[in-house]
Amino acid sequence: MLAKIKEVYYIIRRLQKKGEGKVKTFFGEIYINEKDLEEEGIKYPIKVEYYKTTDEEKGEKNYGVEIIKKEYRIIEDRIQIEKLTKEEDEIEELLNLLKTNEVSTIGAKDIIEDIYETDK
Repeated sequence: MLAKIKEVYYIIRRLQKKGEGKVKTFFGEIYINEKDLEEEGIKYPIKVEYYKTTDEEKGEKNYGVEIIKKEYRIIEDRIQIEKLTKEEDEIEELLNLLKTNEVSTIGAKDIIEDIYETDK
């Protein structure tokens, strides 16, 4: 099913680009061999996509390639602050506030300390 969806997507994309005289057609994709990555010290997957490009000018077609490398890195940064409150509603309110304001690990500790220092 996924392969069929991809095929339809690329057909639509190719048709959309036809008006420009340039067409990009998906040719295939590979994932770099895990053993090769390990030998190079790379610990995340890499996918390479291959496209055939066609550019029509004055009735002449010119062909080329486009290659896209996608690195799938997972970088995790974590903080943990325990024993902030004994109230479950209060911690859920704090989590909602952090989530709504898109607070990440960068400033979270300072923000949480400020909130709990002013409440005391």
